[in-house]
Amino acid sequence: MLKLGVSYFASRHLKHVAEDLKDIKKHHCDWVLHTFDEVDLRFNSGQMKTITSMSHKLGLKVYYSPWAIGGIFGGECISAFPGRHPEACQVLSTGERVPYACPSHPEFRKFMKTWIEAACAAGGDVLFWDEPHLWLPNWEGRPERDDEFSIGSPYAQALFRKKYKKPVPKRKTAEVEEFRDWLLYDFLKWAMQTAKKIRPNIKNAVCLVSHLGALEPPLWNKVASIKELDIVATDPYWKRFPYSNPAKDKMEGYIDLMAGKVVELCKKHGKEPQGWLQIFALRKQDEPDIDKAIRLLHQSGITNIAAWGYEGCNAYSTISSERGRACWDRLGRQYGKLKKKKA
Repeated sequence: MLKLGVSYFASRHLKHVAEDLKDIKKHHCDWVLHTFDEVDLRFNSGQMKTITSMSHKLGLKVYYSPWAIGGIFGGECISAFPGRHPEACQVLSTGERVPYACPSHPEFRKFMKTWIEAACAAGGDVLFWDEPHLWLPNWEGRPERDDEFSIGSPYAQALFRKKYKKPVPKRKTAEVEEFRDWLLYDFLKWAMQTAKKIRPNIKNAVCLVSHLGALEPPLWNKVASIKELDIVATDPYWKRFPYSNPAKDKMEGYIDLMAGKVVELCKKHGKEPQGWLQIFALRKQDEPDIDKAIRLLHQSGITNIAAWGYEGCNAYSTISSERGRACWDRLGRQYGKLKKKKA
């Protein structure tokens, strides 16, 4: 069954949200992802419930993402958790403490349980665990080094010593990589199980970060095997940064390979495959890429397709497209063609 969606984080002002949701529906979307960040958790839970009801009344299913919470999920948002709980932050192999929560730390899991409870109470249909990751040097503008990596907080490092009967090495090893994967897998399994206990009918989706080195990823396979997981997604965004050099941007051999890997994993584990395409950070001359990306995802066997994000993310200047509305309208036309083809 064809399902089409888009992310939305432009406003919490209900008058504007109402108009935007109607626009999303007119662009042939079946569902909308509402980001649900720490500000929403602390100040906007009631508003999120109302926005969810507004979405449902238009026939849109609702996804929530824990947007940049703890710094370990994707999103253009700042997390307050690391500043409030330095003891639960990740510490690099160099001894540097970084503002990323440790997924194994009890204090962070306690905090995430409050988010899961609030998200379940707000009435959404899917919890979207977006791009879960440990500290990533390239996301911080640093080069990757074998002697600079995260293995979690001191709490997690104690788990490593207990598991492997040795201190954490100063350089990456196979055991380090295995443990890093386990930290994310164990956290996601706990989070999804917690959500299902609170609301058995809620669905869990995870979006795994696309990169060509992940074509044989043990983490992807482990995550896809989680019983409480319903949807496996990836986001092969071919332009990672605004207006990047087109000569370095790959579509064929990237989007199709990543999408194919997700389809393969979903067939193996009985999950629904989902693919995300980019309509942010595009120049005018890049706009035909949208058509191509949709085609590559669909031809790879993805029937649940989504875009990041509404109106080319024009609410955020650092990732906005040059002509965000034109990108959004182009996406809507392509979505309409897919719907017509499936009819």
